[in-house]
Amino acid sequence: MKTWTTAIWVCCTLVLVACAPKTRTYEKTVTASLPASSSTALGQAANRLGDPKDGRSGVKLISDGEEALVSRLLMAAAAERTIDAQYYLLHNDPTGHLFAASLLRAADRGVRVRLLLDDMDTSSYDAMTAALDDHENIEIRLFNPFWRNQSLLIAGLTDFKRINRRMHNKSMTADNMFTIVGGRNIGAEYFLAREEMNYADLDVLAVGPVVNEVSRSFDAYWNSEFAVPARVVVGEPETFSLSDARDRLDDLVEEAKLTQYGEALRKSAEENFAHGALSLDWVPAKLYADPPSKAAGLENSDQILASQLLPYFENADSEVNIVSAYFVPRNNGVKWMAELESRGVDVKIVTNSLASNDVAPVYAHYAKKRRALLRGGVELYELRPDAYQVQRRGINWAQSRSGLHSKAFAVDDRYLFVGSFNWDPRSVNINTEMGILIDSPRLTIQTMGALDEALPAYTYHVTLERAGQLKWRTRGEDGTVLEYDTEPTGSAWDHIVAGFLSILPIGSQL
Repeated sequence: MKTWTTAIWVCCTLVLVACAPKTRTYEKTVTASLPASSSTALGQAANRLGDPKDGRSGVKLISDGEEALVSRLLMAAAAERTIDAQYYLLHNDPTGHLFAASLLRAADRGVRVRLLLDDMDTSSYDAMTAALDDHENIEIRLFNPFWRNQSLLIAGLTDFKRINRRMHNKSMTADNMFTIVGGRNIGAEYFLAREEMNYADLDVLAVGPVVNEVSRSFDAYWNSEFAVPARVVVGEPETFSLSDARDRLDDLVEEAKLTQYGEALRKSAEENFAHGALSLDWVPAKLYADPPSKAAGLENSDQILASQLLPYFENADSEVNIVSAYFVPRNNGVKWMAELESRGVDVKIVTNSLASNDVAPVYAHYAKKRRALLRGGVELYELRPDAYQVQRRGINWAQSRSGLHSKAFAVDDRYLFVGSFNWDPRSVNINTEMGILIDSPRLTIQTMGALDEALPAYTYHVTLERAGQLKWRTRGEDGTVLEYDTEPTGSAWDHIVAGFLSILPIGSQL
């Protein structure tokens, strides 16, 4: 028996060694962002919007999903020289088709397009990727790719340390003049285009000096060892050519235009961007981003995004408001927030409820820390899954389940951060993240005021009663206060699953 066991162990070891990550060699060019020009249409637009040219940046917060997609499409349509886009996900759905078509049309006009995608979810449209990459003005690179000649199982066994680290950054920059940074990936649920579930999310549209910071960060990722030319990963276009891709996208765009959602996009463009409707707040703004080498675990803790942001919290005087779709406070995080409370800083957390959270393990490991957080004085609010139904506006909102996807925080009615950073171990230690920090009391107070107004009707306020029992409170449509002694969302099965997941030792990976 021992001989057979040894033989099986040796065979398995040989198989894993044979399948271990190989050193892959390929060529790629180093390219950089082009200087912004005031002579371009977007440069002239920035001047019309009041650029004071004194170091401040112009910013606009975009919470509406339809407006968020329109802003990206209009930026692509107005670009004359370059488009740099960096996303964690680009879905093969109508919003993804509109986005891809806008990049292709820009490239057809002579605009240089650089598209950097995390390879988490791109393999299902490798043919389209290869075809678009065949355009002389389009280059696509995949971050930390899953090699197509290796199964995911083998990759997980032999290359887990690398493939576990993903690029979660989200930005789009046109002519190095306008940029959009925030929490949205490119997909229907991020732009209020799905019937089943839509996300509440937040982006920053910006012009001015902060755009150069976004471009420098993009260049660092684009030229890093982790950004691999798409052609190396997906191969040459075979049966699906660039011409086929153009025809296919044209057909999909025409289909989208004929839908209710297409009409909503046209209306949003007219209301938010036509006839001088766009206005900006000119404020100090700074980009914070993880270095791309975090993808290899090479950066020390002083250089990661979480450490860069820490001084704002250490210097907080009165309050910290955190909006995080995926909120997983470990023991140290609970202690840190309780310490803020103990020195007079009010801490408020807004996150997902069981039914609005789309990642069950994340909810499970958040929920088991609720009592400790509340004992430490932290305020907790959980999104109601029917929030869009309460609002009753938009194309699909009245039927759609709601989910929170925003990642933002505010400190002392002065600093407002919007980006891709969740308050969880994955954002802190594993994935790469980015966001813009705005220094503006007026804008921060306005944004937090709107949040406070929305909380009673769109969230459950979770409190801890004297006997240690949790209670959930919300406001009904008629203004009455509704109270629940047990968790008001999720099925019985959801609660069973969450209870099981909460005991698994996976918190550090969430």
